[in-house]
Amino acid sequence: MKKMILCASALLVGAALSAQSNVSTVDQNGNGNGSTVAQSGSMNNSDVDQDGDDNGSDVAQAGVENRAITDQDGTDQSSVIAQTGERNSYVTTQQGTNNVSTASQSGNDNWAGPPRNTWGTLQQGSDNLSTTTVTGNNNGTATYQRGDDNTASITQVGDDNIATLQTFLNWGILQLGNDNTAGIRQNGNANTGSIEQQGNNNLGDLLQEGDTNFSDTDQLGDENTSYTYQLGNTNSSSVLQNGDSNFSDVDQRGNDNLSTVVQTGIDNEQYTHQGVTGDRNTSATIQTGNNNYAHTDQYGRLIGGGSNDSQSTITQVGDLNDAFTLQQGNSNGSNVWQYGTNNDSDVIQTGNGNFSYNYQGAPFDAITASSDNNVSSVTQTGNNNWNGTDQYTPAGDGSDFNNSAVAQTGDRNYSFTAQFDDNHTSTVDQTGDDNRSEVRQNGDSNTSDVDQSGDNNVSLVGQSGDGHNSTVLQDGMLNMSTVTQTGMTHMSMVTQMGNSNTSTVTQSN
Repeated sequence: MKKMILCASALLVGAALSAQSNVSTVDQNGNGNGSTVAQSGSMNNSDVDQDGDDNGSDVAQAGVENRAITDQDGTDQSSVIAQTGERNSYVTTQQGTNNVSTASQSGNDNWAGPPRNTWGTLQQGSDNLSTTTVTGNNNGTATYQRGDDNTASITQVGDDNIATLQTFLNWGILQLGNDNTAGIRQNGNANTGSIEQQGNNNLGDLLQEGDTNFSDTDQLGDENTSYTYQLGNTNSSSVLQNGDSNFSDVDQRGNDNLSTVVQTGIDNEQYTHQGVTGDRNTSATIQTGNNNYAHTDQYGRLIGGGSNDSQSTITQVGDLNDAFTLQQGNSNGSNVWQYGTNNDSDVIQTGNGNFSYNYQGAPFDAITASSDNNVSSVTQTGNNNWNGTDQYTPAGDGSDFNNSAVAQTGDRNYSFTAQFDDNHTSTVDQTGDDNRSEVRQNGDSNTSDVDQSGDNNVSLVGQSGDGHNSTVLQDGMLNMSTVTQTGMTHMSMVTQMGNSNTSTVTQSN
């Protein structure tokens, strides 16, 4: 009986010792290599392989089931891994010269690659630097660098953060090329951040503070720069830059904002600012060509309020186009299309429920309807105003050197301006409620000026031919004016002061 008890006790002790065993393996092949492994706790596993000269490696593990693998092949490489918690895992592989990798994980169930390795920090080349710091639970991190002089840094503070990109390799920070720099910092819970750079001298920077934010930055080419800052919850940002010397700045403050940026070409520049005190804004910027500029501001800064549920789209195809959209208030919408060269669009919306579209160059006929050197300005102050501006020729060689300015102050005003062919000028100023203006210019060098003050006024101007001039002044209520000019060089002036006046002017030759 005593023998059976002693055997059982020995088995229990052996099982306990086996369950608490740490494992460390160090293989060094070369000269002047140094390795330090410190394991505290149980079931830690460390494997360090050094092949070359003057490599240095430090591994410190405290907790349960930590796993660290360091593989270095080259000269003057250094790797430091510190893991504290349970079931942490990390893999570092360095091949080349003067690489430095520092990784620290503190918490539970952290891992360094997707999922459970396939690399956490892989560097192949020269002078690479990677720093990874993770604090919290169930965080995921991955770093991949090939080339020369790359720098990557990932910092995650919170729970359930992921810094992996859903590409063919599932990397968070993937850099292929020379002199690239990428940084991801996530402070909060359940954030997802990713940077992919292929080319030379690209810079990607991503900051997320809050919960459940998503950011994806892809840069293909040389000397591209992207900054993404998310402060709030459930914001989403996607940036794709394909070409050289493109610049993107996305700043999301608030909740549930969405930003999409696609830039293809050279020297394009874009800014998207959402939030501060606003939520659920949507912005899309697409630039194809060279030296285009786009700025979308959904901050809500003009009168101290917020911008909520607003939508802005800017599409530029061509070169040297400029678009600026500012939205202050709720549920405003703006669409800007520029196809051609050196077009300019400015949209300012203050209030609620306003909508504006500016088409410079026809979107449906990109072969024949390129338009150049057009200027459109829209200012909407109030609620539920509507504007449409068309500066293009449906067929032919496009519309060039047209100028349209629309200012709406009040509620439910309507303005439509169509400028076909070249060198037209149209000005519409609406102050009051429920006014309506329609201006159609076809030919060359026509001028129209419409001023409406009051409520429920209607002005219709049609100019076909060359060199016409029309002025309509309405001050009162329920006034109606129709001006039709065909031929060449006609001049018309209509002034309506009071209420319920009607005027019709027809000029031809």
